[in-house]
Amino acid sequence: MNNEQLETRVLNYIDKEHLINPGERILVAVSGGPDSVFLLHFLNSHRKPLNIKLIVCHINHNIRRNDALADERFVRHLSSAMRIPFIAKNIEVIPYREKYQLSLEDAARALRLRTLIDTADKKGAQKIALGHTTDDAVETLFLNIIRGTGMDGIIGMQPKRDRFIRPLLCITKREIVTYLKSNSIQYRIDVTNWLEKYRRNFIRHTVVPLINKKLHISLEKKISQLREVLKGEDEVLKDITRKAKKDIVWRKDKDLFIKREGFRKQKIAIQRRLLLETFIDMGAEGAPNFRQIETLRTGIASNSSGMKFLFKGISILVGSKDALFRNYKDEGVQADFAIEKETILNVPSEIVFQNQYVIRTSLVNGINGDMKNHNCAYFDYDAIKSPIILRTRKDGDRFKPFGMNGEKKIKDFLIDEKVPPWQRKNIPLIEDANNILWIVGLRRADAARVNSDTKRILKITVDKIEK
Repeated sequence: MNNEQLETRVLNYIDKEHLINPGERILVAVSGGPDSVFLLHFLNSHRKPLNIKLIVCHINHNIRRNDALADERFVRHLSSAMRIPFIAKNIEVIPYREKYQLSLEDAARALRLRTLIDTADKKGAQKIALGHTTDDAVETLFLNIIRGTGMDGIIGMQPKRDRFIRPLLCITKREIVTYLKSNSIQYRIDVTNWLEKYRRNFIRHTVVPLINKKLHISLEKKISQLREVLKGEDEVLKDITRKAKKDIVWRKDKDLFIKREGFRKQKIAIQRRLLLETFIDMGAEGAPNFRQIETLRTGIASNSSGMKFLFKGISILVGSKDALFRNYKDEGVQADFAIEKETILNVPSEIVFQNQYVIRTSLVNGINGDMKNHNCAYFDYDAIKSPIILRTRKDGDRFKPFGMNGEKKIKDFLIDEKVPPWQRKNIPLIEDANNILWIVGLRRADAARVNSDTKRILKITVDKIEK
């Protein structure tokens, strides 16, 4: 395909998806990489026939230091040569990531999009153009599947969502690089894009090429076809969800409420979509994964009340009639979810229990620290029969204390440990399908002991939340 044909394909895609209207001011996000540089060159060369005005926005994530400064100088010079207004923005990704416990990629994306929206507002831009390609859409689909997703995640990137437009979703990165080289157009290389410790890079450089090579297919084309099919079906489900939302979700000031009785009557697929839309409406920092949505969905659909969940800046309190969603302003613990009574512990995970304890699980290579530390316990992961449950004590609970031959009632153990009566019912326990494994913070059981044959070690820690 020659350069003229490539440009024509992008123009046709813009027209087909109604991405740009005459007279619009467009904020173009330009990192300096090949995709965004091509996007800027394309829009600049066609701005008269499209009747648009351009503004360039470059964002420094404050991660790559000297390389990032060189990227900014490059984009500034490029914009100046095209006589396009240039704006540079700095964002602090690391503190944001730590505050909301996001991955580096998710934190950067959330802050970047917020900065682009704020900049577009200040400059009066109607659209924000992003340089995502077919390759990015494929990679995002894989990432969504790994994280746990529904139809919306499989469809993935849209050519237009709110003010964001993606005119290059119809072409590949290889086509872009070929175009740039044939026209002697310079661009920057981000060396971190080759580090396979990042999931997206591993998918880009290893997974997709391997599938294409071994199966003799174009995965990009196959996924593009799948996305087109699902887009139509997704619209039907969105319409059903919108109608249900009018009857079930209501707002008071900044809080959102879900009517539990109406929620229970919905099909499971609609329940999940209602929850996802509610998180979006609340401005959650990142999207919940499948496990988190299911934990919350089953809690709201159950007949129990008094449960409390936390997710990325949003707290959810499940009352007898409604589930309340509220922005969580506390600067303290921001774990996946806060659980009041009982939940399944995934590995790895981080759970707030009764707003008193933070329980963390992980697989480790060895045992570090004092084995007598009551706030940390190690287990032979392969000796545990799933599921692993975090719960409070029940009448009749028994366990075999570590190093002892016989069993003991947990009630008697707590009395011997001089735990006050009003605290005994709320002491967290961890069990598998067969045994109680740990009276959290007090004594681990003899089950699933780590020994010389252990291949995988499960580490569970507990921290008390300071009020």
